[in-house]
Amino acid sequence: MYSFDNWPSIKVFYTKQYRDARVEAHNALFWMARAAHSFVESMPENAHLNLSWENDSADFRTQIFGGDIQIGLNLPELELYFCEKKEKVPHSFWLDDKTPAFVEAWYLVELLHRGIDPETFSTSLPFDSKNMLMGDTQDHNASLYKKELTALKDCIVNSIAILEELAEQLQRNKKLVKDPYKIVLEPETFTLILTNTPSSGNDQKITAGLSAGDNLRQAPFFFTRSIDQVNGSKNHILDYNPDCLIPLDSIISESITQDELVKKLSAFLLKG
Repeated sequence: MYSFDNWPSIKVFYTKQYRDARVEAHNALFWMARAAHSFVESMPENAHLNLSWENDSADFRTQIFGGDIQIGLNLPELELYFCEKKEKVPHSFWLDDKTPAFVEAWYLVELLHRGIDPETFSTSLPFDSKNMLMGDTQDHNASLYKKELTALKDCIVNSIAILEELAEQLQRNKKLVKDPYKIVLEPETFTLILTNTPSSGNDQKITAGLSAGDNLRQAPFFFTRSIDQVNGSKNHILDYNPDCLIPLDSIISESITQDELVKKLSAFLLKG
C-alpha cells in the first residue's frame, strides 16, 4: 500500500529533462529487447520481448535465454548487465557518455565470454520507434537525468503495487478473468501492463497499465483498454481512449487513494 509521500513531485514530469530522460530510458529497454529478440523464441504480439520486475533486486529482467542468462536493468543508473542463474554478474554497461555502437560492442564481448556466438546477436527489432538511437553520432547521457529516472522508477514501483491489487480484485470476479495475471514492462511502448483473459471464451484480452508518457501526454498516466482496443497498432496517441485514462497529476492533486484508483481502473475494465 503506497502513501502519497511515495509519489514523486509531478513537476518533474513536465520538464524537458524528463522528456529526454524518458528517451534515454526507452533506449535502454530497446537494448534489452534486442537481446531477447536475438535469443528468445519469438511469441505472438512480441511477448518474448516483455520484461519482468524482480522485487529482490529491484530491477527489470528479460526472459531467460542460453540456459540461465538474462539481461537486467537498473533504471535510475541506466545500468545494463548480464545475470546468470538470476544473479547479477560483473562488467556492467552504463548508458552514459557512450554511443549506441559501444553498447553493441559490449554485448558482443560479453556473449563471447559466455560461449555464445556473437554473430547471433542482432540490433534489429520487430518494430520501429521515433525514440530509437543508433550508430555512433550521439552519446547516451544517463547521469544528466538521475533525478528524473529515479522519479520514473518510483512511479513504476508504486504502479506495480496498484496493478497487483487490481489483478487480485479482478480474479475474484470469476466471470471476468479465467487466467493468472502477469504484469510486464513492454519495451516497444514503454508501458507497464497487466493483461488478463476474460472468461467469455473469446480469447481476447483486457489490459490495464501505466504509460511512462508519450508525445501527446508527457507525464505518466494510467490507462485501460477495452477488448476491441487491444487488437490494433501500438505507439499511436489514439491507442488510448481518453475516457479511460487517469493522469498521474490528477491522482496526486486529488489525493486519490490506492483503493480508489483500483476501483476506477476496475470500473473502466468492466465498462469497457
